[in-house]
Amino acid sequence: MARTGIGSFLLDCHTNDNISEIEADYGVKGFAVVVRLWQKIYSEEGYYCEWVDRSPLLFLAKWFGGNSGVTASLIKDIVDRCLKNGIFHAGMYEKYSILTSARIQEQYFDVVKRRELILVEKKYLLVSVAKIKGIVYKNKNFVSRNEKNVCRNDTSKVNESKEENKNNSERFTPPSIEEVDAYCKSRENEISGREFVDFYEAKGWMIGKNKMKDWKAAVRTWEQRRKKESVQKSNKGSFNGFRQNDYDFEQLEKELMSN
Repeated sequence: MARTGIGSFLLDCHTNDNISEIEADYGVKGFAVVVRLWQKIYSEEGYYCEWVDRSPLLFLAKWFGGNSGVTASLIKDIVDRCLKNGIFHAGMYEKYSILTSARIQEQYFDVVKRRELILVEKKYLLVSVAKIKGIVYKNKNFVSRNEKNVCRNDTSKVNESKEENKNNSERFTPPSIEEVDAYCKSRENEISGREFVDFYEAKGWMIGKNKMKDWKAAVRTWEQRRKKESVQKSNKGSFNGFRQNDYDFEQLEKELMSN
């Protein structure tokens, strides 16, 4: 899978008024909580972190020692204040239960822009990443390595939709795990949608040197390979020891390329 977080981030020497407000109300503990939240975001997903009901307690356990004087209640209060004064984006929190900001995203994408593969949840974006070649959107409806504009208005969406319909036959859209699971269930082949998607996401949905054109055909090739291995192992008297996900992925690619 593609790398997500980063190992370090820049911390401005002179804090802005929003941070000063946190320090004024909560002292050094307030500053420490905000910095630790930034550390959590940058080191994990890189440009956001999930923030739900149990998050303050989990955050406390992982990022603060027992003698810090910081409590889950204090963390919750500080996050609420950060959402009000703009340190974190209130709209993204209300809609998706995440903590992020345009500043966080700008810094993250500037650091990772040279990576070959950057998996991004498009709906969480507050900045444009159109010029970053390694971007691959997780949302199956918006997968593209060369997206012209991430932050689009309704008019541009309509125009792009027309263009997508025009070039639909030339554009490959990777499936979601649910789509693969549903297709595999209909064929009763017991192939794992997650394993299939994870495998090809790590390869940029490439088969050898070529871009995948038909993921269902790829599933059927996996299915055929599985059946062959099942027969071979059955003939050797070891069918009961066969694991359904024990695939020779390199051989699968060769078979896909020969089709």
